[in-house]
Amino acid sequence: MLLQSDQAQRRLQEAVAHSAAADDPGEAIARLTPLFIDTGWLADLADEMIAPLRADPSAGIGQQTSRNGPVLSLTLASAPPARIMLTLIEGEAERGDDAGAPPSAQSIGFSGAQALYRLLSPVPTQALFAAVTADHRRCRSRAITLRPGQRLALDERRQSLRILPQARPILLLRARIERTPPPPVRRYALPDGAFIGAVQADEGFARSAMLLTVLRELGASAAAPEMVGLLDRPAPSERWTVMRELLALDAATAWPHLQVMATHDPDAGVRGAAQAVLAKQETLSCPA
Repeated sequence: MLLQSDQAQRRLQEAVAHSAAADDPGEAIARLTPLFIDTGWLADLADEMIAPLRADPSAGIGQQTSRNGPVLSLTLASAPPARIMLTLIEGEAERGDDAGAPPSAQSIGFSGAQALYRLLSPVPTQALFAAVTADHRRCRSRAITLRPGQRLALDERRQSLRILPQARPILLLRARIERTPPPPVRRYALPDGAFIGAVQADEGFARSAMLLTVLRELGASAAAPEMVGLLDRPAPSERWTVMRELLALDAATAWPHLQVMATHDPDAGVRGAAQAVLAKQETLSCPA
């Protein structure tokens, strides 16, 4: 039995808020799964959303929308770190010159989020599933077929799903749970799976990192104490980014903090990087 429109909206908002309060991303996804098992609420929600258009065809909708080439997304409900979206991938008949190019077929990205997908389209859809090796140096991919109504839960630190535009439009229901701190977004080449690079997913820190680089390029040594204050960033990649900039700006100030990092940083990769810098310096300091 379908819910009334206002009940559907309320159920959706409550489910997303309940998911956002979960202690970990896996539990957050589990709390949203009932909405992906029984999607009858979508019809009522759609009816509520288009009601203003019946009165005024020029009226807009309140939900956030975005387009990336032929991929259109509509946010149905959001309560950070949880979000539920509808994603439409246009078919050949709908795509035009103004839709832009489809996502590059030469690489695949891993967002770092916890995600849940359900195929809403009535016909099977071809997709690409990829998984990262334990050392993050390579990914392996394979073609899969999604069946109508099929659900996929992915840990997008190590798993990724790619659906390229096909002859018919493809409609997906998606849930996304962001992790804190955000892991780096990693990208791998296709078809060989070679690691291309990683970027910081935290946009706020990405802007801060750009500022640190500017200060370092300007030789603004007065900023060194401020950099020291950023060495306790939650993400390992962020801590090492700050240390790298601090070393380049003021090595004398950075050195005691580097020694602490080499021994006590909670991340093995950061400790290893710090130890490598210390070892290199000791080698350079030794007489021939």
